[in-house]
Amino acid sequence: MRAFSRLLDDLTYTRSRNAKLRLIGEYLRSAPDPDRGWALAALTGEMDIPSVKPSMIRALAEEKIDPVLYKISRDFVGDSAETLSLLWGPEGHDDVRLADAVEALQAASRSDAPAILAGLLDRLDASGLYALITLAIGALRVG
Repeated sequence: MRAFSRLLDDLTYTRSRNAKLRLIGEYLRSAPDPDRGWALAALTGEMDIPSVKPSMIRALAEEKIDPVLYKISRDFVGDSAETLSLLWGPEGHDDVRLADAVEALQAASRSDAPAILAGLLDRLDASGLYALITLAIGALRVG
């Protein structure tokens, strides 16, 4: 997930279309299968994780974080995924393979998905949290 979250960060802060294409190409050349395929699906908007919805993300946030703090922070930051990634808790230091995260969430039922997602989020740093949340709800915006 670190390489994918680094790609998303780099794409966010890169203005040039050609530079963005270069970054994507470099990632796709270096990423192992099936991470490369999942990344391509996510970047093209073709990925669907039906067990994860924005309402589930909000419910997870309100379980883990004081609801008033979350609401105030969300209003200030303006993005639920970014807010949650900053407030989730102590940064995890594990790396989760993109394919492992996607496959676990796609196989999860709606009732199991919150626990699976929370377990994955606990293992990631803030950039990884942001990448996984935006990926899971289909909200990648990289220009």
